[in-house]
Amino acid sequence: MSDESPRHSRTAERLVWAGFMVFLVVVMFIYMLRGAGLEQDLAAANEENLRLQVHLARYTDREVQVPADPGLTNAEVRRLQRLGLANPVQALRDDLVAQPELIPHEPVLGGRMYFVPDGVHVLNERWVLAVFEDGHIRGQALLQYDVAYGNITWQVMDAYLE
Repeated sequence: MSDESPRHSRTAERLVWAGFMVFLVVVMFIYMLRGAGLEQDLAAANEENLRLQVHLARYTDREVQVPADPGLTNAEVRRLQRLGLANPVQALRDDLVAQPELIPHEPVLGGRMYFVPDGVHVLNERWVLAVFEDGHIRGQALLQYDVAYGNITWQVMDAYLE
């Protein structure tokens, strides 16, 4: 009986190892099949995505794009506030209206050139489009501005009479 016990335990141990190896082979096989299935799913999803993009492009190629509204973004307003303008749009408008000498055209018939307050449009954090007139002639100017420590400096980029 003592001879059978070690042999019996070796056989049991071999059976356990064989079972474990079969288990590992089955798990690896399932893992490989699952990976192949996922690759196929990914390829199918990519094909569907491409098909939908082409389909969308057909509908949007004739679409009229919505124009962006000119004006300051929230980030630009905060930046100008940090530079010293409490209400940037109003401060820019008021400062420009107070400087009619920036208008590069001479008035006619004894008029005096001035910027029309309602015609001052802040386009972005760099440009302003402003309407000017003297009561007889009217025009527009594109101005570049810079803000430092609450002070605004202006540069006329272009102006024309209507």
